[in-house]
Amino acid sequence: MEIGSLRRPVRVLVAASLAVGLIVAACSSSSNPPGINLGGSNGVVAPGGSGSLTSGLASNLDALDSYQFSWQMTGASSTATAADTGAFGISGTVVNKPTKSYKIDESGMMQVIVIGTQGWTSFDNGATWTASTDYSSSSSLDSLLPTSMYGTDFDTNANNFKVAGEENKNGVDCIHYSSSTNLGAGGAILGVAGNFQADLWVAKSGNFPVSGFYGYSVSSGGQSGSWGYSFDITHVNDAAANVITAPANVAS
Repeated sequence: MEIGSLRRPVRVLVAASLAVGLIVAACSSSSNPPGINLGGSNGVVAPGGSGSLTSGLASNLDALDSYQFSWQMTGASSTATAADTGAFGISGTVVNKPTKSYKIDESGMMQVIVIGTQGWTSFDNGATWTASTDYSSSSSLDSLLPTSMYGTDFDTNANNFKVAGEENKNGVDCIHYSSSTNLGAGGAILGVAGNFQADLWVAKSGNFPVSGFYGYSVSSGGQSGSWGYSFDITHVNDAAANVITAPANVAS
């Protein structure tokens, strides 16, 4: 199986999101990403004295000893075929100390283990492994990690989030930020209806993102489409659960 074929679900869902975004863009002149005109007041003071969400929080995950993650993209369109509609997700474990290590499962289609600079891949759900240099550095893993879309979705629009409250999320005490909007009268003029919703939970201790959702849906001319991205960080600094070892069944 070629690596490129594994990326098709991602390309399809991204293409779906762009198609939806272009429809919404017709009703928005915002400097935010296409079609997104985030609502929300910045009047609520967040922890640390800031009136809005701070950008760059994803980098604080690197300060953790270890954690597990999962993220998912979903896309749907009334004009898309069944093959072009659905969900694509990745889960895994990241160990930052003492040796940078990763264990990643890409929707059951590919598994990756990296310990230091040595990497292995499997295309049969871990039955056999092959030594690989494709993912031997953290930068080559960026597209597989939960922060791959964090900057575009949350950092770019940080000033538009407001504090929704304090909640425990995934076993971590968090500040909940939220933002939402709809096209309203502007959309009605063009015959387009759309809604956007984003929620983010940030750890009160450590200031790292714990969970988030970013998505929107639109309808126009009897057609509709939606797109969403969500992620979760769990088992924070759980040394017993976050163990990554080299695979034993490595093919020559």
